Amino acid sequence: MTSKGRHSSDSSAGFYKDLAMMIAGILLVGAAVFLLLFLLADDGSSTTTTVQSTTTTELTTTTLATTTTSSTSTTTTTTIPVRPPSEVRVAVLNSIGLTGAAGRLTEELANDGYQTLEADDFEPEQDPSRIWYREGFAAEANGLLVYVPSALVEMLPIPELSEGADVIIVLGVGYEE
Repeated sequence: MTSKGRHSSDSSAGFYKDLAMMIAGILLVGAAVFLLLFLLADDGSSTTTTVQSTTTTELTTTTLATTTTSSTSTTTTTTIPVRPPSEVRVAVLNSIGLTGAAGRLTEELANDGYQTLEADDFEPEQDPSRIWYREGFAAEANGLLVYVPSALVEMLPIPELSEGADVIIVLGVGYEE
């Protein structure tokens, strides 16, 4: 005769009952984890997610709060008055060696009402042409793009270059009359 253990019984119903309870518990915990992960997954519809948890000895409650933010953009346009040509002193410099080009553009500017200074040469050669302006003359410098459309408009790199000019046009590579 074989001896059975102290806790053994003639029927195996208790074992299967315990096994069923254990499997149900595993499935319940797995479902709870899956549900929690599903709720925390970001579906892209919100910009901010806040999770608050309250825990007691018997129950865990999770509250999911969603906050959506938006922004409004405002554009302000400031109109800067442009001085008339008679109030703008312009010097034209030639950096490309095209004989007489600076003088001819100076004459054209004078005919259009600008105060012009004597045309001169400039080194080193510029690529492309430049329109340099003193502080406060950016609008007028941009207006001179009509005469040199391919030029770069920039703040005067060396203030000593101005010698009485508000705007300096330096004819560079690509300038065409």
